[in-house]
Amino acid sequence: MLTLFDNPYGRRRSWSFKIRQSDLPPQREREGEKALVIICPTCNKDYKIPDEKIGKARARATCKHCGQVMVIDPGGAVCSKRRDPGSGVSMDHKVLMDFPELQGISPEKVAFEEIFSPSKRGGYRNRKNKFKVKILMAVLEVLDKIIRDGERVMRIGKGTAYYPAELLFGNGWLTMMYNHYAILATNQRILLINVNSRMKGTTHYLFQVLYEDIRKVKRGIFFSSMVWDRIRSKRRVLTQVKRYISKELKDFIMERKDCVKEEPGAVLECLCPSCFVPLEKGLTECPSCEASFKTPKKAWLRSLILPGLGDFYLGHRALGAAELMGSLMVWAYALFLVYHGQKDGLFVAVLVLLFYNCTDAVVTYFMAKKGYMLA
Repeated sequence: MLTLFDNPYGRRRSWSFKIRQSDLPPQREREGEKALVIICPTCNKDYKIPDEKIGKARARATCKHCGQVMVIDPGGAVCSKRRDPGSGVSMDHKVLMDFPELQGISPEKVAFEEIFSPSKRGGYRNRKNKFKVKILMAVLEVLDKIIRDGERVMRIGKGTAYYPAELLFGNGWLTMMYNHYAILATNQRILLINVNSRMKGTTHYLFQVLYEDIRKVKRGIFFSSMVWDRIRSKRRVLTQVKRYISKELKDFIMERKDCVKEEPGAVLECLCPSCFVPLEKGLTECPSCEASFKTPKKAWLRSLILPGLGDFYLGHRALGAAELMGSLMVWAYALFLVYHGQKDGLFVAVLVLLFYNCTDAVVTYFMAKKGYMLA
């Protein structure tokens, strides 16, 4: 066993490692060069590293296949299976003992040993871990379906997507109720899963962000937000992210980004809410599972006729009820002016109605166009 103290969480870890000595290909063997074959303990992927590249100092490397971080010294590669010092009980088992509600989640899909941090006493029932458990339970119904073979969740978080147009024209905080996302950073990509405001389950939109499409990650002025500057896609801004989560996510995303060297191809960001395959924008049905989607045009037309109807169509009941009530109040005022023969006031009321209907129609269209909803 090899015990390391230089880790980002400031706590002691125990690791085991395996390594085998191997010759390089024949053309280099003739030159008398040797190499260490580093074996990833998670997926058994092996890498040949020349001795001169390892050097005398300890180095860090990330497996390109599964995303496991390995610490390499001149003697070997560090194993990923962490165990508490002096204990034969695996970390995964201890997490499940403290949080039995996670029993239904496969450790093959979610890396408990990477996500959860023990307290100074060695237990896992602390405030930070309870919040992470809440995130996992909110996305439980889609977790096994959306995670692909060979993919594993390495970091998690929760944030609110920031859309300035919605805040300006869409009743402010009421619109923000529908922009909460669980953030799942896997060894292959970042998943954004739309959850309700109480984090009791998933709602509509599903997105993916590819590591190779990320140029830079920032945490905002107060470290409670995340800004992802991307190469071929629009910037993503997530607010209301807990500080310790924003730090964990930033460090992991930057590490994964540096491991991916290829240029991003066609970036398919939206996922089908039925079969979870990446899709282009502007479709009315999924070409893979043939599921039908709600269309921005229908949402726009309903809100143009009567504000709130488009939001009811999209499933935004609280927002739709508030907008419908506001619209009925303006209509009641206009009818009152007609009844009393006040033509000047009636003209103003009609202008207010037109502005109100058009604004709501535009915002509803924008909300429907963000991602796909099952019809």
